[in-house]
Amino acid sequence: MLLPSFVFQRRQAFFVRLRVPAEIVSLIGKTHVSRSLGTSRVDEARLRAGERLSSIQRAFAEIRTVAATLRIKTPDDLTILLDEKVWPVDVSAEAVALMPLAVRPALQQRMQTRAQTDAPATRGEAAATAISDVNAHAARMALEEARYQRLSEAVARLETTPPVAPTGFVTPSLPPESAQPWPDFIDRFFADRPSIGERAQISHRQAFREFESLVGPKALVEVNKANVKAFADHLRDRPINRAGREHMSRASIIKMLSHLKGLFGWAMSAGLIATNPADGVQPRSETRVERAGPTRRALTTAELTTLFNSPLFTGCLSRSRRSTPGPNRFQDEPYWFWLLALLTGARTEEIAALPSTLVDVGGTLCLDFRHATKTSAGARLVPVLPALRRLGVERWAANQARRGLGMVQGPNGSDDWSKWLNRYMDAVGLDDPTIVAYSLRHNFRQQLRAADLHPEIVDKIFGHEGEAVGARYGRDLSPEEARLVVQRVKAPVDLAHVLVLP
Repeated sequence: MLLPSFVFQRRQAFFVRLRVPAEIVSLIGKTHVSRSLGTSRVDEARLRAGERLSSIQRAFAEIRTVAATLRIKTPDDLTILLDEKVWPVDVSAEAVALMPLAVRPALQQRMQTRAQTDAPATRGEAAATAISDVNAHAARMALEEARYQRLSEAVARLETTPPVAPTGFVTPSLPPESAQPWPDFIDRFFADRPSIGERAQISHRQAFREFESLVGPKALVEVNKANVKAFADHLRDRPINRAGREHMSRASIIKMLSHLKGLFGWAMSAGLIATNPADGVQPRSETRVERAGPTRRALTTAELTTLFNSPLFTGCLSRSRRSTPGPNRFQDEPYWFWLLALLTGARTEEIAALPSTLVDVGGTLCLDFRHATKTSAGARLVPVLPALRRLGVERWAANQARRGLGMVQGPNGSDDWSKWLNRYMDAVGLDDPTIVAYSLRHNFRQQLRAADLHPEIVDKIFGHEGEAVGARYGRDLSPEEARLVVQRVKAPVDLAHVLVLP
C-alpha cells in the first residue's frame, strides 16, 4: 500500500514530517515538525495521514495570522506579550503545540484565563486541556480524543474558508497509467534500456514471468515490498532438480531480484511510482549445510557406462536434442568435452579455454593446460591417452587450429558448459545430486592412483601442489614421466563404441 511521501516509519510507529513555512521558522524555532499518527498499521497510517496534514497546515496558517496581527516575529516578542498577561487571540491546540517549549506554560496560563471568561466550549479551553503538561505528545493524545467531536465543526469551517496552500512535503501525484498492470510496462522498460542485450532480456523475462505467476498482473502502483519478499521466499522454497541442487541458489535468487529492482527502478525514475518496492529485499540466508552443498563423488562404473552409452555417443535425434535417441552421431564440441573431462581430469573452465594446439614432450603429445590458474600448480601439461588418440583427437585438434578455434570452441558449442553438461546428465537419468560433470575429475584421480604412479607425477598431471618438499622442484613434466602416464593410465570404461568412422 503506497504511503504519502511525508509519512515515515520509526521503529513500529508511523509519523508525519512537514517543513515549517519560511515566514514562521524564526517564531517556531525549527525548520521541520514531526507528529505521530498514533498507529503502527500501514492502512490506518494512510487514512490518518491526510487529516493530520490538514490539521498541521491549518495550525501553520493560524500562527501566520497571529504573528501578523500581533506583530510577533521572534520567540522573544511572544514572551514579552505573555509577560504582560495579554493574549487576545484564540488559536487551536495544534497551533499551541507548535509553539516553542519555553513559552508554552505562559501561553497555557493565558489560554486558561481567557477560557474562564469565555463560553466553556471555546477552542481556547480545548487547547488548554490538550497542553496540560506542555507536552507535544499529550497534545496529540488529547486531539485524538476530541477528533470526532470537532469533525463536523472543522468540515463546516473548511467549507467557508479558502484552503491553505500546501507547504512542505505533499503526496506525489501519479499519472493515471500507474494503475495499469505492471507487466504492461515491460516492453517500455526494455525500449528505454537498449544496453540490455538479447540474452540478458531472456533472463529478465524469466524473472518477470515467475513474479507474475506469484503476484498476478496487479496494478503497478500496488506492487509493494511484501510482494517482492514473498517472491524471494517462493524462489527459495520451490523445489528444483538442476545440477544436483534441490533449491535455487541464493546467487540465482539475487540475480532475479536484481531484474525486478531494475524494472521498478525504471518505473520510479519515469514518475510512475513513488518508491522502488524491490529496494533492499534480500533472500533468506543459506544454512551451513546448504552452503557446503552435497558431497561430490566419482561416478561408479555403471554410471560411467550409462553416460558413455547415452544418445550423444550412440546416436541422437539432432544437435539440439542430444539426449533423445536417434540416427545421428556428431563428433563435435559436446562429444569431445565429455571425453576430455574423463581422460584429463581437467576442470570445466580449463577445458573450455583449452587451446587446440598439442604440445610434444619428447615424442609424447600433451594437452596444454598451462593457462589454468585456479591453483599455483594448476598450469600443467597432460599427456594424450591412447583412448583419445584412437578416437581421433589429433585430427579434431588440427581442424580446430586451422579454423583459428580452441579445442571445444565453435558454433555448436555451449557458452555455459557446466550447466549444459549437468542438464545432459539429468536428461539421461544421472540425476543423483552427488554427481555432476565435475565428478569426472574424481574419476581421473582414481585412474592415476590405479596406474601406480609416483605421487609427485600424479600431482603434476592433476594440477595439485603436493605436500612433499621434493614436489616443489621439477614441476615441468619430463619426457619419461609423460611416457609413463601414457603407458599406465587406462580409460575406466570401454569406449570402442564411441568411435565415429570418417
